[in-house]
Amino acid sequence: MRLEAHCHTCGRTFLLSQIGPDADAPGRCPFCGARFARHYTSVLVETVAEVEVAAANFVRVLGRLQGMETGFDIDIEAALRSVGDQVRSHAVPKAG
Repeated sequence: MRLEAHCHTCGRTFLLSQIGPDADAPGRCPFCGARFARHYTSVLVETVAEVEVAAANFVRVLGRLQGMETGFDIDIEAALRSVGDQVRSHAVPKAG
């Protein structure tokens, strides 16, 4: 699953995998080199890897459930809205 983010310094969009543990410069913008979460770089890199695995598992398991002959359909759009709402509820408000 492709998870994208936007750099606050250069404004460019990048894949989270580009700043994860296998990246050329873990924890840094692949375009401008800005350091993300400078006080938490090791935790950031570890968390990026964890979220990529969790997202892939979510998609795989939800797809498996949707593929079963259950007699119901999952409201995927509502599920994605709910995920978005829950993720945003944990976000720290941006200064500005």
